Amino acid sequence: MTPVPSKSSGLLFITALILALWSVQLFGPAPLFARADPHKFPEYNIISKNVTFWEKVYSSYSVNTSIIHDQHHLDRIYATVTLLEDGFPNARKRNSQKIKQVKNHIRTILLKLAQNPRPVTREEKRITALFHQSASASAYRRAADNIRAQTGLKERFREGVVRSGAYMNALRKIFRGHGLPEDLAYLPHVESSFNPKAFSKFGAAGMWQFTHTTGKEFLTINYIIDERRDPIISARAAAKFLKRNYELLGSWPLALTAYNYGPAGMKRAVKQEGSYESIFKNYNKGHFKFASRNFYSEFLAAVKAAKKLETSGLELERSLRAVTVRLPAYARADKLCEYLGISTRELSKYNPALRDPVFKGTKYIPKNYVLKLPYRFNNSRILSAAPPSIFSSQQKRSKFYRVRPGDSAGAIAMAHRVSLQDLIRANNLNSKAMIKVGQNLRIPTSTHGTPNVRVAGRTSPVPELKKTSKLPPTGRIQPAVQQDVTVAGNLKVANLNKKSNLLVGTIEVQPDESIRLLADWLKVTPNSIRINNSLPKNGDIYPGQKITLDFINTKISSFEETRFDFHQELQEDFFNSYQVVGFTSYRVKNGDTIWELCRKDFDVPLWLLKKYNEKLDYTHLELASNIQVPILKEI
Repeated sequence: MTPVPSKSSGLLFITALILALWSVQLFGPAPLFARADPHKFPEYNIISKNVTFWEKVYSSYSVNTSIIHDQHHLDRIYATVTLLEDGFPNARKRNSQKIKQVKNHIRTILLKLAQNPRPVTREEKRITALFHQSASASAYRRAADNIRAQTGLKERFREGVVRSGAYMNALRKIFRGHGLPEDLAYLPHVESSFNPKAFSKFGAAGMWQFTHTTGKEFLTINYIIDERRDPIISARAAAKFLKRNYELLGSWPLALTAYNYGPAGMKRAVKQEGSYESIFKNYNKGHFKFASRNFYSEFLAAVKAAKKLETSGLELERSLRAVTVRLPAYARADKLCEYLGISTRELSKYNPALRDPVFKGTKYIPKNYVLKLPYRFNNSRILSAAPPSIFSSQQKRSKFYRVRPGDSAGAIAMAHRVSLQDLIRANNLNSKAMIKVGQNLRIPTSTHGTPNVRVAGRTSPVPELKKTSKLPPTGRIQPAVQQDVTVAGNLKVANLNKKSNLLVGTIEVQPDESIRLLADWLKVTPNSIRINNSLPKNGDIYPGQKITLDFINTKISSFEETRFDFHQELQEDFFNSYQVVGFTSYRVKNGDTIWELCRKDFDVPLWLLKKYNEKLDYTHLELASNIQVPILKEI
């Protein structure tokens, strides 16, 4: 639950080619508007100062500046801190320390003013001037607890506007086609700076930052395809989601806030407070915190800032011209690229929804997938003449093995008749092939028994990817902390037995799993899982919980394969965007819960914390025990 003007090519339309399988994507210019429609997107007086603050964050403050401010009164800016650039040694740590020192200094002054509101020093007088003349001691005390740091985004926002040129006119057409305000096309400036590869620590992906749960309602998301990564496909999903929010909540300020906070949460907020203005001022339940409260203000500011840059003469990216073809069978990406004479990088650029396993050879491009190719391939017969060796009649299966005490990588490779080098490569193991008990290792697909496939009237065996005895390159500088990308946790179904002629088993719930997700894998209703496990209506499950599942419509092997791929997908995407650069220790205090610690204190996903704390109990934290917390760096 991160690209517009006359220089860009514009609106997406489909032109039929010789065969109905093919189409061309073209773009043309679209008009610009000075600001968001004030009737649809009102700038209430209560948020005007917030909008101004965010416009300055986007337009004036550099990424090397931290703004120290009050989180409830955004116009109350105490100080700005100049940060070291990323290239400096220990820049992240030193910047964090510097910000902390300034915040503590301001807090000390505010607490002093709470004791005696008469300022003495020049700095005390400057801070006092930010408050009302009759500010009480309690106002200063509250302010001391509400100090926040915001990094400037000027350069990043500008880059986002440049990128937006490749998409903006197509997005306008999509929203217009759904009967929605075209200015909603600016929303990715807030979500991702128009970066199609954006990925949050908690699993939101793509330019529109759909979570896995919400995205599954509108998009295909699995180990092979993640349509959240395709800016145009996910824009159609965003249009549907926003339209549904608007129909539910009745205004765009509420509908946009629900994009961040969730429609169910906003419906509860409306029931309690009534209007957007009242919600902004008073509502504080659940996870409605700083980000949700400011989301609409950020959107208004982004529209203003982006439109100014669009008319400033800034050169924007141009859209890709492409042709599309529907694949007649499962296709090997490497062989397809070899046949077309293009690189896998270029194929990936035109098809961002295809995930890395396709290009690494772990999976094939799915049958019937609508593939985009550079416009120079506007020959309708190009794939009909392709050699049969490119295609397969079925998808590669996912096999995995859970490491047990006494196992070694070599023994596992031998038992499954694969080379140790291939096992290392498939699981991103280090050169020593170190493994840990509880890891789930992907077993590379065997080269034997490959099915034939008929294409264009010919039948031919489809060979697997060539094996190589070479280990992964070792000349590159390796990170100080080994990036463990293998999935931990028991993903096998246990205690199998027949009950009333049904095959029944138990599983231990893993992080990021939900009843809805399990029901989707099992092809059953969520309520059937709740009934079998005596769970309350609308209730969900939690990590570490043991639940019983009926295997009526799905084979156990298929369920385990899909489950493994889901967790592997989350971790591979995460480690493509973040790197573990070190660890810090945290001592558990009374009242701590693992979920609150992960979200609020550590800012890391639960599965990652579990990876480095094998004995961690999801449901109970031992008082005074130590937790090893990974320190992350965005790649």
